[in-house]
Amino acid sequence: MTGAFGTRPEDLEAAAAQFDEAGRIAVEAAAALRSALAGLGDVAGDDEQGRTFAAQYDPKAAEGVTAIGREATGLGSLGGALRATAADYRAGDTGALGPEG
Repeated sequence: MTGAFGTRPEDLEAAAAQFDEAGRIAVEAAAALRSALAGLGDVAGDDEQGRTFAAQYDPKAAEGVTAIGREATGLGSLGGALRATAADYRAGDTGALGPEG
């Protein structure tokens, strides 16, 4: 067959492991960021200018930390999806071989 297409499930599983690792790193980075920000305390001060700054800064900082957490979850989901795809390819290949295969 000209232009045949093949998939190696083991390659998908290897890529899944890399997404798992990237997700783990992102989880650790988010935790370190949360800890660092919490350790800073009130960085803006308690005067009017500081409160005005904090009103803009604090929600954006929290939004950034939340976004990193979502990315970490997404990376982990990609690893699981690649494993599921590898299993589907294996099942399809086994089914294509028929009862004799």
